[in-house]
Amino acid sequence: MDSDIITYFAAGTTGVFVVLSWVLLSRYRDLAAKVTESTELGRDIWKALDSRLKKQDERILDIVTRFDVYESKLVEESVLGVAEERARLQSAKPVIQTQPRAEPREESKEETKPAVTTKDGLEPTARVVLQLLIERPRTSIEIKALVKKSREHSARLMKSLFERRLVSRDDEKKPFVYELTEEGRRYLSTS
Repeated sequence: MDSDIITYFAAGTTGVFVVLSWVLLSRYRDLAAKVTESTELGRDIWKALDSRLKKQDERILDIVTRFDVYESKLVEESVLGVAEERARLQSAKPVIQTQPRAEPREESKEETKPAVTTKDGLEPTARVVLQLLIERPRTSIEIKALVKKSREHSARLMKSLFERRLVSRDDEKKPFVYELTEEGRRYLSTS
């Protein structure tokens, strides 16, 4: 009899463990299925967000590019306005006589003419640039617009002035910002 009770107890305990294991196993399967489903949902959400972020990045890049174009146009227009004002003021009191061009030409087809230089080796445009830089530092775009020369001509001119240490340039930003050096000030005061 004692052995029957022990056998029934062992069988009952085994049955409880089997039922409990079956319940826990089915619960685990349900949870694993939900985890898999939520993982797939998370991947789908991530892909959708990643796609939208890439589109937004493209839009932002496009807007920044447009802004840069508008900003450069605005700078050129303001520089041209300053140049026109300066030309109006200089017409009353001319500093340097320049010959007007017969007709505007495209920069890419512009003929290269030998530069007229003074006894100190600078062309008259260089002197004008140095006088412009007395007022304040200027960007290469402003200088190009004020002297009304091609980009290539202006770049060669500024390189020459930089190499002669008459101007310094800030290489941190583009377009470069040029500033008159002490040597440039001495040059203007002696000539």
